[in-house]
Amino acid sequence: MNPIIATTLSGLFIKSEPWKKAHKMWFERMAEELDDPLIKDYAGEEDYFKQVDEIMEQAYPKLSEKERTVKARKIYFAQLREYITMHPDVVNKEMVEFFNSLKPCYRLGLITNNTRITTDIILSLTGLQGLFNMSECSELDEKDDKIAVFDRFIKYYGKPKIYIGNRKQSFEYCRKNKIPFLSINIEGEKDLPGIDTVHDLRSLKEMLEKSGIENE
Repeated sequence: MNPIIATTLSGLFIKSEPWKKAHKMWFERMAEELDDPLIKDYAGEEDYFKQVDEIMEQAYPKLSEKERTVKARKIYFAQLREYITMHPDVVNKEMVEFFNSLKPCYRLGLITNNTRITTDIILSLTGLQGLFNMSECSELDEKDDKIAVFDRFIKYYGKPKIYIGNRKQSFEYCRKNKIPFLSINIEGEKDLPGIDTVHDLRSLKEMLEKSGIENE
C-alpha cells in the first residue's frame, strides 16, 4: 500500500481567506446580537475560543457548554460555506496539480478542523472531491482541537510519511509523535518560529525531494 502524505486544507489547496472572513463575520454577528461592538475586537485574539466560550455563555446561558460549542461552530461553518459559495475561485490550482501528480505513488490524506459535512461541501464547491484518498475531520462539539483529529487519523490509517501544514499545534503534535512535519506559508503570513518553512511550490518540491518524495 502506498505511503500517505497528509496535509492541511486552508492555506495550501485553498486560500485561507474564506476561513479568515468567516472568523471575522462570526464575531461581527455576535457583536450585533449582543449589542456590544467591542466583541469585534476579539477576532484578532490568538486564543480566540476562550472568548467564544464567554460570548456564547452570555448569549445562550440556558444551553450546556457542549450545546454552546455546537451552536457556535454551526454558525461559523455556515458562514464559511456561504463565503466559498459566493467566492469559489479560491483554489491554489498549481498546488492541486502537483499533489495530483504524486498520487500514482502516494495516498493523500486530509487532516482538518472542519466538520465532515463542511469539508464535503467545500471540496464539492471547489471541485476537489477526488483529491484526497482519505480524510479525518473535526467533530462538531470539539473546540478546534486538531490533536483529536490527528489521533483519529492515525488510529484509522496509520502514521503518514509526512504532514504538510501551517499551525503550531500540528507541528508540536508531529514532533511528539515522530511524524516528519513540513511547514508551508505561501500567503505571506508570519512563519512559525524556529521551524523551516517553504514559501512557494518550487521550494516545496525541493523539500519533499529531500524527504524522498518525488512525482517520478
